[in-house]
Formats: sequence, structure tokens, C-alpha cells
Amino acid sequence: MRRRLRAAAPLAAALAGLGCATAPAFQESTQPYEPDRRDYFAFRPAWPDLLEPNYLPFMVHRFASPGPEGDLLVFCRWDDAAMPLGVHVAAPEIPEDLQDEWNPRDPAVYAAAVLAALGRWERELEGLVRFRRVEREADARLVVRLLPERAPAGDPERQPLGMTRLRGACRPRGLDPEAERLLVDFSVPELRIYVADEIGLLTADQVERVALHELGHALGMRGHSPLPGDLMYEVVRDRVRVPELSIHDVNSFVTLYQLPSGTVFGRRAPGAEASREPEPPPPSEPRLELAPWVDARRGFELRTPQGWMRFETARGMAAVDGVTWDSSASLQVIVEPHATLEAHLARFGAAYLSHGQLLQVGWIALDGRDALHATLASAEQGRLEDLVFVESGDGRLLVAIGDSPAEGADAWRPWFWASLATLRIRSFTSREAPPPP
Repeated sequence: MRRRLRAAAPLAAALAGLGCATAPAFQESTQPYEPDRRDYFAFRPAWPDLLEPNYLPFMVHRFASPGPEGDLLVFCRWDDAAMPLGVHVAAPEIPEDLQDEWNPRDPAVYAAAVLAALGRWERELEGLVRFRRVEREADARLVVRLLPERAPAGDPERQPLGMTRLRGACRPRGLDPEAERLLVDFSVPELRIYVADEIGLLTADQVERVALHELGHALGMRGHSPLPGDLMYEVVRDRVRVPELSIHDVNSFVTLYQLPSGTVFGRRAPGAEASREPEPPPPSEPRLELAPWVDARRGFELRTPQGWMRFETARGMAAVDGVTWDSSASLQVIVEPHATLEAHLARFGAAYLSHGQLLQVGWIALDGRDALHATLASAEQGRLEDLVFVESGDGRLLVAIGDSPAEGADAWRPWFWASLATLRIRSFTSREAPPPP
């Protein structure tokens, strides 16, 4: 069971000058907060048990306050005393013009899909949030409305299939400087989900995915994740929505519900969003972590650059200089279930080349094996990618990807090569399970 987070240091700088401010001094700001890793690194020492990787800064609510010190950024969520949260879900009454006369859809499957989404959140957050279904809408803290109509049309890439109103959901009551938090009340009375789009009725799976996303907002997520692989990424067409919570989603919401509601993340001075300086290049001499990252399941290990955040991915690992949503450079190792380089490139070669212009390609030695090295440059994004492909000899292909800004790439690439020089590929025996696809 995950432990509750405890603050390890005061946030005096964040609360400086607030004095005995009361609720009227804080008004919800209409200016969005532009997350910055420097704010996160300033917040992290006060909460050393934060689960990483996460996208916590994208969850904050912003409140304007008088004076030159700037706006207050806080986390808001349902109080523990509100759990289990009473939720009312009713099956929609689907009009005949939406039904398929040859294959009519049972409205009850949509209510069941929402209940499945509620259960998924409970399981993934290990009981930090809990729900109970109530039959009467008047007894509910949260109403999930299944709208028996087509979602409003937007542009081809933007047709929202769900809506959760968060403005006004977090209401300040005053400031508690000793507890380093804003006293707040949080509640979301309802969320809305359409059961049809311009094509016709959605499937139960699609409604469940929309419900998962909207419930994330109802639980306190003010913005959206910047990472396409996350449930809370802003993808508004359900037919391409992520079907489950990622490690970023889980870590962010677990941490949100371990932090006291109203916890201060930091301050944002007026105009600070436009004044960010570029990150400096790394030291000229590469330094690596003493302990390697060991992936016993996929059969490799390597030492990563010192100080980089490293984490498991679906098919390997990644390390970033910064945080996943705001980094200068990154290094990934991906394990593919392809026995040969030729088989892998036959399937994915065009996708790699779509990343940018091929600058060079050639053979190098890596862990005593021949490896193909290619360099790609993306003029549009101003990035440079070094890709290294190496066969394990037992049905796997390891792909290492080093990514950095094109300007200053000469400073980052020695760090990639120093790390890859420590790569060790472990051979699987017949008694071991093969790596997953």
C-alpha cells in the first residue's frame, strides 16, 4: 500500500507576503499556467516521496491575488471525508433516430460502461478514491449524465464527446500559512458524456474511455497531460483515445490524493511565462549513475547519465534530463520482438525516416556486437536523433534513441555514447519467458 506523502521542508518562498489573506483575496485566474520544470524542482524537495514520472504541474488551479507577488498555484481535490463519493448514473433514453433498427443498442450498456470506469479508477489508485452508486440524483455528490444525442460538431480533429466544468470547482476559504496550504472546498456536481457522434451511437468501450477521461477531470485534474500516451492527454475524438491509465496518470493522481487539498505548488509572478531562459548545455565531461538500470524482464542493463530522471516504459526504459514533459535531452532503450534488423526496418523503417532527414548511417560495435547507427535531423522541431539498432541473437532487437536539441547536440551526444558504452544485453534461456511484444 502506498504511503501518505509528508512535507519535508517549508514553502516559505511560495507563501511569502500572503500574511493573513482571506478567501476574497483569491479569485480564480483566467490565465492558464504554463508549467515549468523549475517550478517543479522547487516544489519537489518539500515532498521527497513524490511518485515519478508525473505531470503534477498540469493539475494545478491558479488563483490571482492582489499585490506584486503574483498568482498562487494550488492542488485541489475531493476531501477524504467525501469518500466513498456518491455517484448517480442513469441509462439514457435513446431516441429512435439514433438507434440501429437491425441492431438496437441496450441503453443499460452505457451506464455499465460508466460503472466500469469508476471501478477502474478505484483499482488503479488503490482505494485512494472510492465511489458508491446512488439511485436518486438528489443524494449524489457527482452526477454522470449520459446525453442521448450526437456530440456537437467541431473541426475534423476536435469533437468533444464529454464535458466537465471545473471553473469554480475549487473555492478558497482562506490561507493556512502554518500548514503551507490554501483552505479550499472542492466539488464537481456533474460531468456529461455524449453517447453518439456524427457516425452514430458509440460503443460501450468508447463511452467507458470518455468516462475515464472525464472522471479524471472530476477528480481534480485542471488541465491536460502533455504526453500523448496518457489517458488525460487532450484527445477529443474518442475513437483514438487511450484506453487505460498510464504510469504518468497513476503517479499523478495517487500523488494528488496523497497531498492535502489546497497544497501550494508555487507562485507565478506576472509576466513570468514569457521570461524563461534556455537551459544550459551539460558539463563537458559525461558523468553516469553508479548503479545501472537493470531490466530483468527485457534482458538488458546500462548506466544512465547522472541526475537524469529514469523510468520504465511499455517496452523498455527512458531517462530524461529534466522531467518527461519538459526536458532538454532524453535516452530510450526499446526492446522489439524482431529477430533481425532487416525484419524490424521492413516494418518501421519508413516511420523512423518520417522523423526527419537522414544525416548519416553506418556500423559501430556495441556490447561486442555489430550495431547500426543512424542520425536524423528534424528541421521543423530543431531536434537531432541518434538511433542505434542491435540484435540480441535470441529473437530480440534493442533500439536505443538519443534525442537532443540540434543546437548544442555536440554537448549532449557524448552523454548518450558514454551511457550506451555500458549497455549489457542479457541472453534469455529456454526456461525464461521471452520478452513481451
